[in-house]
Amino acid sequence: MSDFFDCTHCDRCKRDLRGCRITSWFTTETICMDCCSKERDICKELPSNGRFHEGCGYIPDVKKDVS
Repeated sequence: MSDFFDCTHCDRCKRDLRGCRITSWFTTETICMDCCSKERDICKELPSNGRFHEGCGYIPDVKKDVS
């Protein structure tokens, strides 16, 4: 993993980071805004909007109920 400001590619999907970047909610990876959006979707599916998963070190597996 690279330092936040020196990172040129998303640590997760390897896309080029042009301007916008963020640190993952779950890990210490530097990620692009597309990966950040996916993390937000995961947080919405977790109890308490993922508040208790911040910095947990992995991306939780969220399974949707099929009714």
